[in-house]
Amino acid sequence: MQTFTAPDYITLTYRSDLKFLVARWQRPVTNTETREGYHLILHAAQQCDCPYWLLDGRRRTPADPETTAWGLNEFFPSLRDKLGSTVYMSQLLSPFYQQLTHTIEAFERADTDPTRTYQMRRFNDETNAVQWLQEAQQREGTTTAG
Repeated sequence: MQTFTAPDYITLTYRSDLKFLVARWQRPVTNTETREGYHLILHAAQQCDCPYWLLDGRRRTPADPETTAWGLNEFFPSLRDKLGSTVYMSQLLSPFYQQLTHTIEAFERADTDPTRTYQMRRFNDETNAVQWLQEAQQREGTTTAG
């Protein structure tokens, strides 16, 4: 397990046993912190060469529409070029936040975009979130130890 230095609002850990990068938002964050946090996640992923991310957002609040659009239309689509492979993001959200994403048009467009260069699923159960990442690893030929 490798832990990365990060501000108080996020923890970043590479789980070598699972071959996942785990990012846990620790509190509600500003939109600036959201963007900074995602850049920190990317930097950690580059250091451990890890395209499988478990993003625990249960403690944070939804981003504003501008920040959401930035993530879905700019940041996430750039990940393949920056990491050299498709990035699989399993977002762990509170039930309220997960339900809210179903009402946001930007998420619907991203979810149905056939040219999307990343894979993202949203969950409110950690077991299911982890299982989806493990299934993605199996499809891509990445296996976990143990």
